[in-house]
Amino acid sequence: MESNINIKNLSPSERAELLNVLAEEQKKAKKLKKENREAYRDLTSQYVKKNIDKLINHNQKTEGLINELFEDYKTIKELKTMVYGDKNQDSHTSTLPDGSASITIGYNVSIGFDGTESSGVEKIKNFITSLVADDENTKKLTKMVNTFLKPNVKTGMLNPSKIIELNKLRGEFNDEGFNEGLDIIFDAQIRRQNSMFVSGFKHIEIDGKSKKIEFRFTI
Repeated sequence: MESNINIKNLSPSERAELLNVLAEEQKKAKKLKKENREAYRDLTSQYVKKNIDKLINHNQKTEGLINELFEDYKTIKELKTMVYGDKNQDSHTSTLPDGSASITIGYNVSIGFDGTESSGVEKIKNFITSLVADDENTKKLTKMVNTFLKPNVKTGMLNPSKIIELNKLRGEFNDEGFNEGLDIIFDAQIRRQNSMFVSGFKHIEIDGKSKKIEFRFTI
């Protein structure tokens, strides 16, 4: 059963005793908090020390495997270029005829801009401003386009995927200024090949049932 203590009814000595009890409880709580933090740091250190070498060794094996796969594909790539032409691809996929397994090798790509895209953005915004129709669909379309043209808060650059979406509106607008603005933006793009990757899948049978096992490794 809980009881409420009215401090006003306590004598000076009782108040002093109560304050001492509260101070001791606070001291214990601080000590426990400090011990828990130290225990957390110790467990974290143990976790890292236990597992870091496994991950480093795994990464080294993965790097060797990916380099081997890229090297092994060189002859196929040369023949592919002869047959289909040089398309400057970032990735290449090889799949078995029955579709049961596939391997893709390639580079993860980041897209930036060289600074000239701003004039393209201006042309598109000028076109949007010229849309004087007050119907709801035009308002929604204008809002969508302006959203696509918003730069990334962190990088200050346009979002490449949004520009691709915006490109789908060429037929919708059919405007020379809008198309020219998009062309300027696309020409301003800078593609950079970054990390190498290998991905793919294989259908295997487990307990009489077919299962698709997928994988992706990056270095």
